[in-house]
Amino acid sequence: MTTVLERTRWSAVWAVSSAIVLGSLDLTAVAVALPVLGAELDAGPTVTQWVLLAYNIPLIALSLPAGRWLDRAGHLPAFLLAVGGFGATSLLIAVAPNAAVVLTGRALQGVFSALIGALAMPIIAANVRPEHRARAMGIVLTLIPLSGVAGPAFGGLLTDLFGWRSVFLINLPVVALAALVGRRGIATDGRGLPWPSVRLLVESAVLGARVVRLPSLALPLVAMMLVVVGAGALHFAVPYALVELPSRTVGLVLLAFSAGMAVLSPIAGVIADRYGYRSVAVVGTAVALIGTVLLLQAGDDPWDLAWRLALIGIGHGLFAGPNAAAVMARTPPELMGTSGGVTTLVRTVGFSVGPALGAALGGFHQTVVVLVAITAVGLLATAAQRKTT
Repeated sequence: MTTVLERTRWSAVWAVSSAIVLGSLDLTAVAVALPVLGAELDAGPTVTQWVLLAYNIPLIALSLPAGRWLDRAGHLPAFLLAVGGFGATSLLIAVAPNAAVVLTGRALQGVFSALIGALAMPIIAANVRPEHRARAMGIVLTLIPLSGVAGPAFGGLLTDLFGWRSVFLINLPVVALAALVGRRGIATDGRGLPWPSVRLLVESAVLGARVVRLPSLALPLVAMMLVVVGAGALHFAVPYALVELPSRTVGLVLLAFSAGMAVLSPIAGVIADRYGYRSVAVVGTAVALIGTVLLLQAGDDPWDLAWRLALIGIGHGLFAGPNAAAVMARTPPELMGTSGGVTTLVRTVGFSVGPALGAALGGFHQTVVVLVAITAVGLLATAAQRKTT
């Protein structure tokens, strides 16, 4: 039996958003600090690369088990465990005396980041009225690329001013704020924290496959994967297209994508909540396709490239929240956590496949040509979905 919410708990959305910012920033902000970290701890590039991998591997491997665990766990205690664990491991890394402790802390941090990623969907489903879901998911999903793009500049500034340890220490006040807001805003449901088990791992794989095979979810998940792959590929290819320019200029050009997404996501959520998710998502994918086609005609001027990326970002802003809300609306209540884990896995894999695709294609123009085709398929997958309100 589903309980009808009297009101949307927006503080729960902001608590989840704060946690999502933590996980997303630490994907990219740390990379800038690696040379300084390695020099201080006497670790070469072959060791410091594992500072990134040790975080990403559990993030991918545990998305499904984390989601299934959340189907049984209480949302508030699970949230407090996730952000508290992220904060504790951040502190462990910040005071690490050697590279081995840093890598251990990063692996544990990746575990809690997987939990944070899987939390977003079930907490929003439980604390947001259906007519507000698209705008709530738009807020959360906009922060992921914004945090990712801001991460290198933010991490570089902190490292220059205060050293590499500050990149992890800065997480602590954000953790405290997220925990405080979450404790007050996330509804309690009387459930606690079940122990993980081997059975949970098996169930997560079986039920994750079930979620992917659900006819109502297959198309929005396919569309999500394709659109995210496009974003990941562009963020890899654009710096190589502007390799002769200063890094700060390249960062501003990439920021145009995130800015376009940030401006449209809240508006898209309001429209989609009123008129239906699919229609807005279709328009968004079409705008992203038009922007990608226009990239083929971009000149050498970085600002000529920036406005085209902003247009693509607008398309992503129109797509992300409504598509995620459609997944929530079509997910059985007992599988909400598993579905959250699946969507986290889809987004993480998509952002990982995108750069690999750009590297394999070996050039900006070739990458954009392939992305036109990928986005076109994403548009077809979005348009083929039945209407969801």
